Amino acid sequence: MKLSSSLFAAAMAGFIASAAHAEGPITIGFANPLPAYPVFVEADKCFKETSAKLGVNGQTSGPTGLQVDNQFVLDRLSQYIATGAKGIILVPFDGPMYEPVMKEAKSKGMFVVTMNTGDTTKTQDVQVGTDYGNQGKVVAQNLAARSGQQNVIILGNQPTGVHRVFVNGFEAAAKSFPNVKLVAEGFDSGDPSQTTDVVSRIMTAHPEANVVLSWEGNAVAGITTAIKEKGAIGKVVAVVNDMTPEVVAGLKDGTIYGTSRQNFCAMASKGVESIVALSKGEKVEKNIDTGITFVTKANLDAELKK
Repeated sequence: MKLSSSLFAAAMAGFIASAAHAEGPITIGFANPLPAYPVFVEADKCFKETSAKLGVNGQTSGPTGLQVDNQFVLDRLSQYIATGAKGIILVPFDGPMYEPVMKEAKSKGMFVVTMNTGDTTKTQDVQVGTDYGNQGKVVAQNLAARSGQQNVIILGNQPTGVHRVFVNGFEAAAKSFPNVKLVAEGFDSGDPSQTTDVVSRIMTAHPEANVVLSWEGNAVAGITTAIKEKGAIGKVVAVVNDMTPEVVAGLKDGTIYGTSRQNFCAMASKGVESIVALSKGEKVEKNIDTGITFVTKANLDAELKK
């Protein structure tokens, strides 16, 4: 007996719904680049909470320690791809290195969300996180509010990628402030064990510098150590990222002038939400800016209460 077209369509819809139910929850893999670093601990926590709330099989992994290990992260991403995850969330510190695995994921029908990548990668479906160009602008504006000339050293992991986006934003804004000047850049390969030596050498080469600025969260200890070893406390200040205990301590004792507080919880949560929405065929914004707050000693207490 033949089914009418309407009955056939209804039967197929029921079959598809049953199959989808049988498949269980979708899997999303989060390749956490620094699970031991406080803000990424926060990101992990919010990733798991949002995954549970939305009925997602959320999996997260990453290297131990505080040094970026790109190959380790790439291997974890390959595992997520091989085991059939519906989407992946990653932090591509070195954009070109991550593009091939992102393209592989997309070729298999997976959704790709990047955190804090700006426009340094192109393959992702969604980018969530800090707009680094805007962050550079905000930092320059806040430095301009300090009295006197601000001669700035900017430290990054490498000359390209996120670092260049940040520096371009900083320099574009600095043109409007005569008392803010970029005097040198330095690079520590994302390795905090190199930071102190790199900063010390640049401070020696540029004795006029009185600000050491970095968007690298794991560079804080190295920067403050270099300032102390140079006997430059009170003469040179650090401007850093995030609100870790060591940053809070530095803000209180004056070694650190300011920090950009990023919203890593929102990054992870919105990453999960974006993949779930895309898996349902819904539209999602290509770029989701989770914002920053510039924190100094003046507004530290208020931020700590949040």
